Amino acid sequence: MSLLAVAACLAHSALRAPAPAVNEPHYLAKALHWVDPGWCAGDFFLESSNPHLVFYTLVGPGTSVLPFATVAWLGRLLALALLATGWVALVRRLVSDEWAGWTATTVFLLTAAIGNLSGEWVVGGFESKVVAYGLLAWATACGLDHHHRRASILCGLAISIHPIVGGWGLVLAVLARPWPIDRHRLQQAALVMTCALPGIIPALGLLGNGSARADTVHVFARLGHHLVPARFSPTWTTLYVALATAWLVARFRAKRSPAETWWMRLVLGSVMVAAAGWALALDTPPDPADASGMGIRLRLMSMKFYPYRLFDVLLPAALAISAAGLLTRWSSQRLRIAIPTMLLAVALALPAPDRNPSRLPAELRDDWTHTCSWIDNHLPPEAIVLTPRGSWAFKWYAKRAEYVVFKDCPQDAAGVLEWDRRRQARGRWLMDIQLGRPPLETTARAFGPQAITHILWRRADGLRSLEGFETLFSTPHHVVYAVPTADSK
Repeated sequence: MSLLAVAACLAHSALRAPAPAVNEPHYLAKALHWVDPGWCAGDFFLESSNPHLVFYTLVGPGTSVLPFATVAWLGRLLALALLATGWVALVRRLVSDEWAGWTATTVFLLTAAIGNLSGEWVVGGFESKVVAYGLLAWATACGLDHHHRRASILCGLAISIHPIVGGWGLVLAVLARPWPIDRHRLQQAALVMTCALPGIIPALGLLGNGSARADTVHVFARLGHHLVPARFSPTWTTLYVALATAWLVARFRAKRSPAETWWMRLVLGSVMVAAAGWALALDTPPDPADASGMGIRLRLMSMKFYPYRLFDVLLPAALAISAAGLLTRWSSQRLRIAIPTMLLAVALALPAPDRNPSRLPAELRDDWTHTCSWIDNHLPPEAIVLTPRGSWAFKWYAKRAEYVVFKDCPQDAAGVLEWDRRRQARGRWLMDIQLGRPPLETTARAFGPQAITHILWRRADGLRSLEGFETLFSTPHHVVYAVPTADSK
């Protein structure tokens, strides 16, 4: 059964999020730069803080000897195998049927394919949170089997690989079963903390250097689709609230085993955390004059920690497990095989935006990758390129440093503010160019001396030619320019 679940997850990943998936260039480039700082030297995002240091340390050596695509697929295979087997183990503790894991897997993948509340996904590309969710699934299964030390170690490792996902998993576990302070619980807490320390230490280093302005930029300019409830779909908000209410009412009224009671409390804990996050959230960026106040600062900080993240995962998981239980009681074994298989086919056939993470038309996307390939083969390794807005997987394909890109936002306060400054500088530069102002003077004023060595731009953005800049490469959609050095000027 576990093999079927792994195969279903891999099929879902391959068909709905082909490599490079939306976050894979972000994570794998960071991992390679961590083990080889000379790679893409000068890329300020790669040289910024490392909140997922354990992931970079584990994956980095592979990226230094294998192509990104190979590392991504090997990572998907290992991470999704961990996730799927842990998920099936969890389901089997709650529904005593050999086909329950298959049913729950396909229902979960179908709900993921239909949509979500805050943009959280589990089965897709290779990144640290997929590993963390797999570790949490196994930790939950071990906890339900009363292997508490093993569960503590797995939970600590989940925190280490992804502090936010693993940390919320620990919070929900404590809410589901409050720990009396005794020798056994203290030992378990010590195991969690010991295993979590490698990931907690670099993450904690980011908490003491915050600023209200950086938090505002981080929450509203970069991650508003994940963190600002006012931007969530009203339809999905209503649906999630209704489904959570109906599920919890049904579970409260039903007879439950101790394991089912604990699982219900875990899901209820995610509802409570999401509700608290919603109550504290701001709808719009705070006024700069008020942003330094303690109340606003605390609200911004609470928004940064993704309080809706596990609710976005646990509610579909709870519905999937309940569906598996219902199918077990009300159908034959043949139907318990056939119905989930049909559900998986539907999930794989549904439209998926991440089948094209670049969001570019096919012709423009092919032109983009062709241009990136030329850059990889012709520009010097130390080049720093000004890429266009909407730059996609540039470091994956071109293997050169970027001046700024929307996707790659650092997580330390200084890095966030520098990201925002560079983003705005690029916008002002493009406007000046479109207004016909002198390119050399405009570029020097916007970016400073030696900040960029080359410019890659799309013709559709209004950039036709730059007087005084050497055209190195040109396609129907893109142009690569060399920025004159002080000596050449």
